Amino acid sequence: MPKSPRCKEVLAWLSRHPKATRYVVIDDEDDELDGLPLFQPSAKTGVTMDIVKGVEKFLNGKTDKTMRANAVVRLGQNIHSLFKRNKS
Repeated sequence: MPKSPRCKEVLAWLSRHPKATRYVVIDDEDDELDGLPLFQPSAKTGVTMDIVKGVEKFLNGKTDKTMRANAVVRLGQNIHSLFKRNKS
């Protein structure tokens, strides 16, 4: 779904797979994923062992804590994603 925010693609997949009740999204950009359990690696470092451990705890139901970039970084990413999408 290249002309849509990634959030819509994830939500479409989830609607087709109702048995998926505990899931995570791993993405270095926010792209309107605020309502989803996002684990956000740095574009520079990629997925770290801390993120792997956080995902494991989340998926095993040991925590509901996600790992996101700070609010300022996420805002910048959301603004950037608006401009990079093909509007035609």
